[in-house]
Amino acid sequence: MRGGDLTGAILDERYRVGERVGHGAMGSVYRGERLKLGRVVAIKVMQDDVVSDAFRKRFEREAVAMAKLEHPHCGSVLDVGTHEGAPYVVMEFVDGKNLKELLEAGPLPIQRATDITRQVLSGLSHAHEHGVIHRDIKPANIVLSHKSGLGDHVKILDFGLARFHQVASDLTSGLVVGTPNYMSPEQIAGKPVDQRADLYACGVLLFELLTGTKPFQASDPVAVCMKHLNDPPLRLADAAPGRSFGALESVVARALEKDPARRFANAQEFSRALSEAGDATIADSAEPTLEARPARPPRRSRRAFAILGVVLAAGIGGVVVVSTRSDAEPPARPMPTPAPVAVEPPPAPAPVKPDAVADLVTRARELASTGQRERGIEELLKARKTYPSDARLPYNLARLYLEKMWWPDGLKQAHAALALDPTLKNDPELIKLVLRGFNTTASYDWTLAHFLRTDIGEPARPYLEDAARTHPNPIVRARATAELRRWK
Repeated sequence: MRGGDLTGAILDERYRVGERVGHGAMGSVYRGERLKLGRVVAIKVMQDDVVSDAFRKRFEREAVAMAKLEHPHCGSVLDVGTHEGAPYVVMEFVDGKNLKELLEAGPLPIQRATDITRQVLSGLSHAHEHGVIHRDIKPANIVLSHKSGLGDHVKILDFGLARFHQVASDLTSGLVVGTPNYMSPEQIAGKPVDQRADLYACGVLLFELLTGTKPFQASDPVAVCMKHLNDPPLRLADAAPGRSFGALESVVARALEKDPARRFANAQEFSRALSEAGDATIADSAEPTLEARPARPPRRSRRAFAILGVVLAAGIGGVVVVSTRSDAEPPARPMPTPAPVAVEPPPAPAPVKPDAVADLVTRARELASTGQRERGIEELLKARKTYPSDARLPYNLARLYLEKMWWPDGLKQAHAALALDPTLKNDPELIKLVLRGFNTTASYDWTLAHFLRTDIGEPARPYLEDAARTHPNPIVRARATAELRRWK
């Protein structure tokens, strides 16, 4: 079977190989089944003509890299093995449409494009924190899973080009790997790359989702590479005339900077900027209703009222001056000079005590913002043993976990924070993070729903009502509407 189609083969008496569903430069991907359990899996087998030890090691490194990743937006490795001398990797099978197929229908609405990109950035943030750089982010490697019926749920596949930027390696020395349309300038030039190469590729991806085209276009791959190295990218508005992109122009431009130092420092920073710019762009592009516009007097009338006010004020002031200077008043008597009174100087302000917990929280957030989220979490967990009654520690732990969509740990810390400070149930950031999980999990999550309904309660209702009324995804609107019925 080696060298041909493996359909029907049994690997290590554990996996039955089904139909081939994909083929790349390094191997083929099959739909498979885990015997006894009946679980559907994806099996990637390295092709025989890839005989180089370097390529074989790169393939094996994919399994090591992906096995470290446990995140809702990262495809996970389940097993590895060798069949007739050919290594294979068993991965979760993701059933859905990839972005390349989706883009065949044209550009996406702004809300959907930014939501998808932020999910990609969330998965990449997790990978980068584990020292893994994907190096081949492109639409074909991003799958939208629809198995839950929820809508867009991103899975990043194929970490075959991943490398650990903390470990020096000469396996790909002098070898440029990647897809030209999405490669960063430093990647094309064969220079060392870090996580910012993935952010550049995300910038290209976002550009394509918003406009339906790429920021650099040429007739052949070499010419495309030269444009990445030397030419400024298209503006969104030039690539898609007639659409308004607002602040998204600057976000995409920063992601596509030639110099990595001028790009976003990490995926979280990119995601935050994208969220703010996307919300502002969507708000600006919507036509306000008449009811939302308070009646205003004409500009000339407002100015006339202002001038009249000044005149009236001046008149009143004149009256006051005239009346106080009237000759009918007796002359003012001189006031006796009071005896000097000894005045004690005010007490010196008490020295401000340093707030150790605030410093710890600030440091943890700074670590998270620079791609060291797990270190930040570890420091807060240690601090909880020293300051067990300070609600700020579990609250910020909850936020760090929930921002990464680690729901069980996040809810555990959120429960602890509310037990110490019940007023935190009114905190908008906490409510929004939990609601995001409720809206985007692959299936209805009872624990997230119960937390919103029971632990938060009424403060969460307006946010849930807003999702039911205005969320761009009709399935999310339906889920929120159904959940609201349970509150009555």
